[in-house]
Amino acid sequence: MNKRIGNFSRRDFLKAVGALSAGLAANPLLHSNIRAFAQDVAAQPPITILINDSPWFPGFAAMVELYTETTGNAINLDVTPFPGMLDKTRNAVQAGESEYDAVAITEQNIPFFYNSGLLRPITDIDADFALDENIISYGDAAKWDSDLGVNGPMGAILGVPINGNIQLYYYRRDLFEENGIEPPKTFDEMEAIAEQLGRPPRLFGNANRVNPIWWEFGAYVDSYDAEYVRLEDDGSWSVGFERPEGLEAVNRWLRLGRDWAPQNYADLGQGDLLALMASGRLAQVHMVGAAAPNYDNPDISVVGGNMGATVVPGVTAEGRSPRTGMWVMSHPDNLPAERAAAGLEFVKWLTTKDNQLAYAKAGAIPVRQDTYEELSTDPVVGWWTSAFAESTPFLHPETRLPETPLIRDSVSTRMAQAYVNEISADEAVSLMASEIRTVMEDAGYTVS
Repeated sequence: MNKRIGNFSRRDFLKAVGALSAGLAANPLLHSNIRAFAQDVAAQPPITILINDSPWFPGFAAMVELYTETTGNAINLDVTPFPGMLDKTRNAVQAGESEYDAVAITEQNIPFFYNSGLLRPITDIDADFALDENIISYGDAAKWDSDLGVNGPMGAILGVPINGNIQLYYYRRDLFEENGIEPPKTFDEMEAIAEQLGRPPRLFGNANRVNPIWWEFGAYVDSYDAEYVRLEDDGSWSVGFERPEGLEAVNRWLRLGRDWAPQNYADLGQGDLLALMASGRLAQVHMVGAAAPNYDNPDISVVGGNMGATVVPGVTAEGRSPRTGMWVMSHPDNLPAERAAAGLEFVKWLTTKDNQLAYAKAGAIPVRQDTYEELSTDPVVGWWTSAFAESTPFLHPETRLPETPLIRDSVSTRMAQAYVNEISADEAVSLMASEIRTVMEDAGYTVS
């Protein structure tokens, strides 16, 4: 029996195990392939993994149970709320010897840990390790180019993607079909749909996550070619809000987030958007891909069977830019070799194609393109896995710099002020441009 430390929903875990069992029962060949591959996994000492308590955790935990069942290797999980992950991971990698054999690192913390020198390169654990070509790159999230101080294709492999979270556009398929509406590819089309379908307070045309403003808003600035910061070909950095397109992105975001939203639009968080959509009170929404399985959960949703998903719209269809929000699994450098090897063995097992198929059945978010493509016609999860597969060519990575928290503070603060008309959109853009330039210059970057 695997041990779990921390708070998590036992009910959701049991549902995930049930969904996984049903999926494997419906596909005996898949179950057979998983068991056959497990025979190649050598006996390993028990390991402990630091993992975040999140909507996709029950699916991850179900796979841990399957790993133990098929290989005989035990795993202990320290299940920690998201706000506590940074401190626990930092303490572990800086200790004399880490208490964890593997740690889950969210994308926004990749620069800090990859740049710290406190993680063991994967090829130091297994000299023959190579990322499978079907594992989605997510902007070279697995690799760190220490010369440039950014993720890059020539960098050392310091983590393996284990959760392929991205942004998706969700819509009420039943309402769209009744009104002869095609899913939008552009922001203009989104606005037209919000206007056509919005009937407040019974049905709102659109709403944005405002608490906080950062990740989803990033898809707008990226699509407008006004990234928060960008490394240019000459090696200098530019600030997107210093370009005219930055103001265009801000105005579009404010309009889509206020004009057709509930009266409390300035307070909406991720949970609020999920509740609005699941209760049938929202026609469309741009939010986290990991929310998809929740819409099929009859305990919290009345829209099961009526949902659709596709790529997040953009300024143009070709310029759609959904952001990534994925997680990697890394290994602290302060580990004995056998513990690091045992931790990596589980990660390699989890990221094979067949196990990723099972991962999706359990309600988690795979990291392989071939998994999404195979599941795109699945009668249960195909409505959202097809959207993940379709989104891959358009993905933009999160802003990955050690200074990202300071940049995020500026954006979140100034955009929140603009939302409630405390300052104008022009003032917000001017302040963000100045503050982000100062952050970059103070950190020693050359800003063009």
